[in-house]
Amino acid sequence: MSMNPPVGHEDLHLDEYETLTRAYSRYSRSAGGLGSVIGGVLTLVSYFLGALLPLTPALSIGLIAIPFVWLLAKGGLVRRYYQRFGRVEERLSKAQRRSRRFNLAVSTLIALAIVGVVLSREWPQLWSLSPRDIAYLVLVLMIPIAVWRWLRSPLDFIVGVFLFCQAAVVSVGLSYPLIGTTQGYEATMMSLVALIFPVAAVVMIRAGIIEHRRFLRLRARLDELSRLPAVD
Repeated sequence: MSMNPPVGHEDLHLDEYETLTRAYSRYSRSAGGLGSVIGGVLTLVSYFLGALLPLTPALSIGLIAIPFVWLLAKGGLVRRYYQRFGRVEERLSKAQRRSRRFNLAVSTLIALAIVGVVLSREWPQLWSLSPRDIAYLVLVLMIPIAVWRWLRSPLDFIVGVFLFCQAAVVSVGLSYPLIGTTQGYEATMMSLVALIFPVAAVVMIRAGIIEHRRFLRLRARLDELSRLPAVD
């Protein structure tokens, strides 16, 4: 479905409609809006709850579910809210396509390497893999799939990879360490590296709020143009 100017206003508003359509199309891919806000908040929840609270069965299930909850919410917002005037796909630039291919290649290689290490450790008694090990491998293999299908912006990539990695390690009874905790002292380097995730989450929340405000202005202008009377 496409966005078309009101009948009789084609020449008058064509340039503006082209600009508005390009801005509108960003919300099909690179502009997350409220989806980015939700992703950032869930990242902070996953990071701090996983590090500070005992991993009870209920908490573990919740942390494992978080990446899927985010992707469902993100997709629902695109379909039902941000693309309410009709589906308009954003055209990716060459730089965006290269970045997407690079992220996919890196995530695929790392996922396959992790799976290879785990399977080689259990070879040839692969049937001895526990349900937790199987869940871990499935979640790791989900990462490149998510990168290709849903994690299209740099912030989406960082946050989404963390959420799936956190879900994977939680499935085997672990979590990312937090500086200042006992676990953080025992894995200082990992806790320092993991700081990138809450920082990215805060940046993502801010970016999502800005994108959402821009969408509200965009929607208001589109509504104005749609109510213009036809010109004979």
